[in-house]
Amino acid sequence: MEMARFYMERMTELYHCRSMASHAYLPLMLDDTVPREREAALRIGKELMSLCDILIICGRRISSGMAGEIQTAFFRGMGVYWYDGPAKPFEIMQVKDWRYVEDALQIYE
Repeated sequence: MEMARFYMERMTELYHCRSMASHAYLPLMLDDTVPREREAALRIGKELMSLCDILIICGRRISSGMAGEIQTAFFRGMGVYWYDGPAKPFEIMQVKDWRYVEDALQIYE
């Protein structure tokens, strides 16, 4: 949660935009180990994405929930970017297809 909040603030600071990361706050309200609550959190995250024009992946670790959001972004035709990824630490780059993300690093639960 702390890293998610850090990256949210960093994106706002660098790109002068409003940023959202459901996993920065939802774990305070919902328990990820309870399947029904985890599903609710995943639905909320995807619903928040409907308010966004682009998705910025932050950091070098991708959870299974983040992987689902990335796939959703590509399906919806959103621009997908990666900040602080393995290819360009502390820089932003455009991601053109899901396979690049999938091949870049292991997806964690």
